[in-house]
Amino acid sequence: MNHVNQNLILGALTADAASLGLHWIYNQQCIIDVAGKMPEFHPPTASDYEGVPSFYAHGKKAVGDFSHYGEQAYVLLKTLSDNQGIFHSAQYQEHFKTHFGYGGDYIGYIDRPTKDTLDSITITEHHALQQANSLAFKHDNEAKQNSINFTINQLKQNNQLDSNELKKKIDSEYKLNFDSQYLKQLIDCLKPIVSFHGADDVQLPAISKLPALAAVYATQTELAKFSESAIRVTNNNDQAVAYGQIASKMMEAAITTQDIDKVIEAAKQAAPADILLLINNALKATDKTTPEFTQQIGMSCNLELGIPSVIHNLNKHLSYQESIRQNIIAGGDSCGRSILLGAILGAVHGCDTERGIPTTWLNRLKQGQRIEQLLDQL
Repeated sequence: MNHVNQNLILGALTADAASLGLHWIYNQQCIIDVAGKMPEFHPPTASDYEGVPSFYAHGKKAVGDFSHYGEQAYVLLKTLSDNQGIFHSAQYQEHFKTHFGYGGDYIGYIDRPTKDTLDSITITEHHALQQANSLAFKHDNEAKQNSINFTINQLKQNNQLDSNELKKKIDSEYKLNFDSQYLKQLIDCLKPIVSFHGADDVQLPAISKLPALAAVYATQTELAKFSESAIRVTNNNDQAVAYGQIASKMMEAAITTQDIDKVIEAAKQAAPADILLLINNALKATDKTTPEFTQQIGMSCNLELGIPSVIHNLNKHLSYQESIRQNIIAGGDSCGRSILLGAILGAVHGCDTERGIPTTWLNRLKQGQRIEQLLDQL
């Protein structure tokens, strides 16, 4: 992976970490009062949230940590790195469940889409395994459990698996003559495990995992298909997918052109009529700062608010540092917006350049060394 693609990922993760300490404060003057004109990497402090509309979610986090948005971006980066850059939605779902679920590495706030997704995965898996175990089977229970586990693993690699293909593989693996009708029934029972379990939700978490995918699949025809799959893992909603396709096209344009105007044009070309109207309204608001525009349209987590705020910010053609600062001061769901904003600006301006990602910011990432290792593996 070349430096431009890597910088897209680094830009996303750095922007998220920089925004964490003031995330979900819905009073812009409060943000300025507690953090001044350099609000990046402000330590999460409960007292900063008192007396104003806000939600203090990151008390378990420290400076340099990711929010739950950044964690989603990190999980898909790790999924791709572990699989030599190849995306499988079922494998991503498994990584997502392992990271955010019971006993996972993640410690911190769990948003509603993540909670709903984890609950749906757990319930579906339990029901599917119950049905699979109830099937009539002529061999012993150990062979049955082996057949179930083997089939799940095969479905995670190919959710279009048929009974004939499975029979060849499983007979070869276990040297047993498994009944074709049993295997067909087994696939039917277990297939729901690798279907989409995402929440019916149209908020910014839908797009937070996309930077690594865009970096790996930019200019490839699979980007659109894989973007939809990754989105539906957590946000199984058509409108969320529509916004996600716009975000993917913007990041792809950032990689291929390093030109903000062409990134914005890519957003317009990818947008259906209703979203294009929101984008054009953002582009017309040249008399307002990004905090002013964001306050006018709304600071919350909805994609219909977050994407126009990012477009407005990009249209100002500021440096990476100043754009992220303006996004933080804009308040509300600053972390949710920061992923797409930081990704684009990282790809366009690079690292340690006059307008790029400051090295001092990169050095504050607590997972910085691990991220470098993952990027090296892609």
